[in-house]
Amino acid sequence: MKQHVLSALRIAIDPQDILRAQRLQPRPDLLVALEKAIALGATLWQPRAVYAWWPVRKVEGETLHLTAGLSLKIGPHADLLAPAKEAMVGVRTIGPALEERVSELMQTDPLLGYMLDSVGVVALGQVGEALHRLAEERATERGWGVSLLLAPGSLAGWPTEGQRELFRLIDPAPIGVRLSGQCVMWPHKSVSQLIGLGPGYDEHVGSVCQFCSLRTHCWRRRDRG
Repeated sequence: MKQHVLSALRIAIDPQDILRAQRLQPRPDLLVALEKAIALGATLWQPRAVYAWWPVRKVEGETLHLTAGLSLKIGPHADLLAPAKEAMVGVRTIGPALEERVSELMQTDPLLGYMLDSVGVVALGQVGEALHRLAEERATERGWGVSLLLAPGSLAGWPTEGQRELFRLIDPAPIGVRLSGQCVMWPHKSVSQLIGLGPGYDEHVGSVCQFCSLRTHCWRRRDRG
């Protein structure tokens, strides 16, 4: 299946968004560190993504069946893809430089290192939003909608080992991502994902927070009050 590379992405981060998400008071020292982290991050992140469109045959039990005899064992929430006629499979990253700088700063300036790490998480999320828009536009052209964002290791019941199957559908080498024998991606600030497209879905890609294996302690969880 032909795959596409997305690059030259613009990242724009509002310091207040990070403070609100982490429920931090906007103290002057935090704001200074965060603004410095955003400026530093802009010199380090390399936002890129690779994606491909796969026709869906059916969902059977816990398994999503695609064309060419390929399948993904999604787990008990595979029914989230029951309406899908097509799947966008993608991998996104911001490259290794930001995380390497975070490791250095944690030894010399932990506050700045922490803020830079938070900036990297948000930047990676914005790469994901660019993929979401592509999926939404394609679905709209077909009179369809889009599923929740699903990812191995995040969706409960779809372990990180599921990335081995997913990486049979997409080659992330063009954006510098690889998978270790323990199913950990490098650079670490990378995400593999799947979005279903089909009739009966909503117009926009939704959050999978309620089904997420990290739902009890993720600071970016969307349904917090």
